[in-house]
Amino acid sequence: MKCEHAIGTTSRKREQGSALIVAVMMLVLMGMIGIAALDTVSKDRQVAGFQNRARIAFYAAEGGVATGLNLVRTADKRTVTPALPLTQLGDTTIFPAGRPSFRGDPNAANPIVYVRDGAPPEGMNLQVPPQFVNTLWSVRVEGQTPDGARSHVETMATKLLDSGY
Repeated sequence: MKCEHAIGTTSRKREQGSALIVAVMMLVLMGMIGIAALDTVSKDRQVAGFQNRARIAFYAAEGGVATGLNLVRTADKRTVTPALPLTQLGDTTIFPAGRPSFRGDPNAANPIVYVRDGAPPEGMNLQVPPQFVNTLWSVRVEGQTPDGARSHVETMATKLLDSGY
């Protein structure tokens, strides 16, 4: 009996330190998983910030397009090139870090230009020379945020003008 007890005690003494090693390895593994999760969350927040800035720049450019379309509506001649001024949007309570803005596209000589005459308006009698035609105008706008995100929007607008006949 003593031999059996001595053999059991010896094998238990060899196993006593393994529980500590397994516990430390599990803690290290869980710590690495936690650090990886924090890194993933950090990158997700960064991507969401980029998307938010891009969306705000796009909305600013859309506001510029609406302003450009209003300028086209007020044009009474093809030779008129309406100016699209730099305009800041919102106020400092909504945008405390800086307000988004829009302006004419800096890559274009004129952001709002007459392109060409289009077809006569629908419903006109085509047997006589039409007095009015739909004129086509190009409107190019850049929206930007204070931190540098930019969005470019280009659209075509129509305006009913005298054909000149």
